[in-house]
Amino acid sequence: MQFSCGPAPEHLLAHLERVDAAAAWAEENCPTWFGDGPPPLHAFSCDGEVPTYTRNGVPGAPLRASDAPAVIADVAALVELRRAVGDAWTIYLDEGWVPAAPLP
Repeated sequence: MQFSCGPAPEHLLAHLERVDAAAAWAEENCPTWFGDGPPPLHAFSCDGEVPTYTRNGVPGAPLRASDAPAVIADVAALVELRRAVGDAWTIYLDEGWVPAAPLP
């Protein structure tokens, strides 16, 4: 999933260097993730009504964490969302987010 234009889960903020490295890698190696074409991720954005995220992209063939490049999978492993996103059109940041187990 890709979340943009809003806050991140608070526990993710402790890993900003890893998050920034993943974002930089994605911008350089996968520019289509940020373009107008069909996204490979479930994309949600915040329109200013924190902590509400609304779906703005549905992938035809979603990228799975197990298939993601290591730098992306590393950051994805930091956060878990305890709800299915396939049919969700709105996600509230304060509902369902749990910290993943700390990585070594």
